[in-house]
Amino acid sequence: MQLLTKLQHPIFHRTFTVLVMLSALTQCSILTSSGLKHAKGISFSAPHEWKEIESHGESDKAFKLPSGSTASITSSCQGARQISLENLTKDLLLGARKVKIIHKDRIIVANTEALFSHVNATVDGQAFQLLFVVLKKDNCVFDFTLVSTQSIGRAEIEAFLTFAKSLNYGQS
Repeated sequence: MQLLTKLQHPIFHRTFTVLVMLSALTQCSILTSSGLKHAKGISFSAPHEWKEIESHGESDKAFKLPSGSTASITSSCQGARQISLENLTKDLLLGARKVKIIHKDRIIVANTEALFSHVNATVDGQAFQLLFVVLKKDNCVFDFTLVSTQSIGRAEIEAFLTFAKSLNYGQS
């Protein structure tokens, strides 16, 4: 029964989403059952050159970028009020190895403080660069994620940040 409780926890779903994205990039196959309560009434704007793809795992939406990178947005409205943005970001990296933070910065998304992180990590020996924007708003957590097997250029970082900052939810 404890395992079922852990599998239903929102942190498990957030971490699992990133691991599914990483696995998809390395051609692994993981099945998941949906149990995530997504935010209702969100909107955002992805750059026109990003192509919407079937979202793997629990993502609200996922996109393939011209570079081959994958970006997604995942919302979870199952409560995370007492968890810091730093810990929410660390939770996305569970299962990753050789984690190195390249850059972290506080930014504003939807009139709310968010944490942007640029990270190097490996999963199953495969190196990745990752971009995260994590924020909490109205009892929901929003994770914007970009996963790449190659170095992420400045233009792609800027496009990703513009994507995250386009979030509209609630009174924003």
